[in-house]
Amino acid sequence: MALLARVIAGLQALAGWRRYLLAALLGALLAASHAPLYLWPVALLCLIALQLMLAESGHGWRCFLTAYAFAYAYFVAGLYWIGIAFFVDADRFALLLPLPVLGLPLLMALYPAAGIWLACRLAGDSRVWRFLLFAAGWTLGELLRGFVMTGFPWNLVAYVWADWPAAMQSAAWIGSHGLGVATLLACSGAAIALHPGGTRRVRQAALLLPLGLVAIVAAGALRLPAGPVQTEPGIRLRLVQPSIPQTLRWVDELRQKNLEQHIQLSLRPGETAPTHIIWPETAIPYLLDEAEALRQALARLAPPGGALISGGIRRSLDAAGKLTLYNSLFALDGTGAIAARYDKMHLVPFGEYLPFRGLLAPLGLDKLAVGAVDFSSGSTASALPLPGLPDARVLICYEAIFPDEMVPGDGSRPGLLLNITNDSWFGQSTGPFHHFAASRMRAVEQGLPLVRAANNGISAIVDPYGRVLARLGLNAIGVVDGPLPAALPPTLYARWDDKPVWLFVAAWLLFGWRMARRARSH
Repeated sequence: MALLARVIAGLQALAGWRRYLLAALLGALLAASHAPLYLWPVALLCLIALQLMLAESGHGWRCFLTAYAFAYAYFVAGLYWIGIAFFVDADRFALLLPLPVLGLPLLMALYPAAGIWLACRLAGDSRVWRFLLFAAGWTLGELLRGFVMTGFPWNLVAYVWADWPAAMQSAAWIGSHGLGVATLLACSGAAIALHPGGTRRVRQAALLLPLGLVAIVAAGALRLPAGPVQTEPGIRLRLVQPSIPQTLRWVDELRQKNLEQHIQLSLRPGETAPTHIIWPETAIPYLLDEAEALRQALARLAPPGGALISGGIRRSLDAAGKLTLYNSLFALDGTGAIAARYDKMHLVPFGEYLPFRGLLAPLGLDKLAVGAVDFSSGSTASALPLPGLPDARVLICYEAIFPDEMVPGDGSRPGLLLNITNDSWFGQSTGPFHHFAASRMRAVEQGLPLVRAANNGISAIVDPYGRVLARLGLNAIGVVDGPLPAALPPTLYARWDDKPVWLFVAAWLLFGWRMARRARSH
């Protein structure tokens, strides 16, 4: 205990650059607790240590800069992989590498740092309430990060649990943000118990918060069925993962070869003939809806009563001759007709379009995707009827990271989440693992199976409890065969999304401020 007391005292006594350096090291370690390592005990220790440092930081610039240093290093270490995409067309973009790797985290770190600073301001001199409001401040930052400037909710705290099904299950009730709140409150309770300034009674009561997280995990374990979930009768999926390097995907001389690779993988013998073949994002390197001969050729792959489902590019011309491009999903039936189509709605800034093009293009900036024309957003996110499948909520790549965008705009209930993606942009990095972790959490939140086909990344069939039934790893070439798990009834989160978390954060900050103010008046 004496050693622990000295460590805590040392944390709180650090000043100047040493203090901010330690905060940054803790933030980088927190990033390491995400996929693929999932070192969740390290995450808890880092968040506890940060709170102990903040306990003696006041509520001014020292508090803000400590939190900012932690968050900045967290995002540098956690999002470095975005920079790898800038080497796909290195001649044009390599010199811009510092912008995503070092510049983007400057903005992302503002969200948690500002939320924590607000929590400290409201708590005033009350150390207990500074600890207790930490979870609300951090979560407020995560919530805002999910939609401000189109949103960027990568690496939510809850994702440290994304490979432990028992811990993931609470997302079905309170969502990923709610699980993040529970995790942060558990760390706050541990920090209060360790801090030497509180009374014995307060320290003992604070241990209820870590026990609450244990109870959530235990409840999740009880929610999990002992055996496999039911599957949809008569459906057999084949997911194709060709792992074509991004530098080769749009080379004119290789387009036919790349397409033939998808076809050959689709025709591989298997234990059971597939009813549906699913190719990844932009797998078809031609304009499918304008190529009748190609549709007829590919229709031979579509099983009777099923479909070939693939990503591709679509274009349209308005009356004035203006060209519009869409990143789309097509379902092709056995007659060669396009039975269903979805146009991606939530596009990647700087990846699929250049924001503020009139201002930024003259500076030499452009989007990473091939072509001189920005992609445009689709007009609807309704559950998509697909031949021989339950209606699907289609998620093209980036769309899978947004928890509150899973329910279609018309409120219809899909029967599965269909995610096609291309993570070959990010090479051998943690990025594809982060993307898959977020996608798995969407399955738990909604109580829906996830079917995920990646050009390179992680292709998988995931049941509505977030358990991986079949998968193909990063850089592997092959197919994933398996049945379609049946959907569960709508979860609490599917009905309420993040509204309860927003309400909790606002109410908890207000309550903490009132209690801290009352304590000062006495």
